[in-house]
Amino acid sequence: MTELPLALYRGQDVKALDRLAIQTENISGYQLMNRAGLVLWQILQTRWSNVKKIIVFCGNGNNGGDGLILARLAKDHGLDVTVYEIQKPNENSTLEATQARQDWLARGNITLYSGQSLDGDLIIDAMLGTGARAPLAPQFQEAIHQINRSRLSVLAVDLPSGLHADTGNNLGAVIRADMTVTFIGLKVGLFLKEAIDNVGEIIFDDLSIHQSLYANIKPCAWRLTHEQVMSALKKRPLSSHKGHFGHVAVIGGGITGYSGAPALAGEAAMRAGAGLVSAVVAPESLPLLARSPRELMCYGPEKVKECETLFTRATVFVVGPGLSQTAWGKQFFQATLTQKKPMIVDADGLNWLAQYPQKSMHWILTPHPAEAARLLNCSVEQVQADRLQAAIDIQQRYGGVIVLKGAGTVIISESGEAVINPGGYPALATAGTGDVLAGLIGGLLAQGLSPMQAALLGVSTHTQAALIEQSFGERGMIASDLLLHIRTLLNTFDTQ
Repeated sequence: MTELPLALYRGQDVKALDRLAIQTENISGYQLMNRAGLVLWQILQTRWSNVKKIIVFCGNGNNGGDGLILARLAKDHGLDVTVYEIQKPNENSTLEATQARQDWLARGNITLYSGQSLDGDLIIDAMLGTGARAPLAPQFQEAIHQINRSRLSVLAVDLPSGLHADTGNNLGAVIRADMTVTFIGLKVGLFLKEAIDNVGEIIFDDLSIHQSLYANIKPCAWRLTHEQVMSALKKRPLSSHKGHFGHVAVIGGGITGYSGAPALAGEAAMRAGAGLVSAVVAPESLPLLARSPRELMCYGPEKVKECETLFTRATVFVVGPGLSQTAWGKQFFQATLTQKKPMIVDADGLNWLAQYPQKSMHWILTPHPAEAARLLNCSVEQVQADRLQAAIDIQQRYGGVIVLKGAGTVIISESGEAVINPGGYPALATAGTGDVLAGLIGGLLAQGLSPMQAALLGVSTHTQAALIEQSFGERGMIASDLLLHIRTLLNTFDTQ
């Protein structure tokens, strides 16, 4: 087993790497399949050392071949092995899968699965690989439901059956695995949508193919780690003053009851390290904003001209938290865009942008799926069907850096490079956490980080703070609970 890599690939690109290895390394596809089967057997011995009886579910393709080689190795080492197939072999079966089947049949039987009760210690899911597409055939869906109902531990080969390798979508039914062992290249779909609830622990093995081969296939995305992005922060000089770390202006709170959003964004910008933070809200929201931290400078103008000096002095704008779809909100949204300064556009700022679309390389857009759908003039279902592609489409249409929030947040750079923040964080499913993220990114941007650096570090810090809170339970966290963790996290590695 090798360390989990950062590079992520679509299913077809992993197949291309597989073919390159066979063509350039003088090995056969069956030899590569045997390497995969051996890795699976070694993991089984290590993680499930007390297992006596395993059940292997196989498909007709190479994924099933990997499972059959594991079955053969387990049988040779004295385990009780039952092998089920979902369909009889057909003309689409590969030569390698056919060879694996013949080698297994020299040792044991294969039974066509038709709902038999599952009696064993561990299930091996080797039914469907990267080529699976919706809708799954009924017999596959029924087998998946039976496996999930069995409550037995499941080891998935390459990816859980029923999961789309590129999007993480459920193709009709999906295996809930305790562990997924994946080969050659990390599939991007393992880190998106339904995958997060179903892959379990992810183990990667490159099957000893030459590392030089990876230069031939460009990853479709990269996996985000907190340690990787912390290097963007540098130790501050002892002679520092507040003017060195930027002035963030938060534009929002367009109607009564929405003043909490700019307050959260403003405090997040301060906790991220911005030198100065101002909040501009509608006059009726100003009294409530007075409850905010004393360090937050608060303004309640009727007209934009009342803020001309502030707009000139601000170095970064965060426009949108609680902005509203009122005339006041429209006025201040449009005025902010004329500044041509770095900005984060969130919430109602995105809704205004969808109505008055334009392109800029100066901004970071932070939509959730519904806001993304408005930006693309499509349905939320279309956005969620391929989150990576949706984020790319937004970037191409609007420019800048895109942060498509949700399970498996997708970040797209100005040049179109994609980064995925792995995992799901149910503690964040509460009002105001998006406002905190917008302010956090704004505070980092004000300190001189590039837009992509600020987006990556902001997303990572936000989720790390959520993980700390999640240790106390998934329910009941409020957005302001994240704020003190932000300061701690952003100083943890600040030793450069």
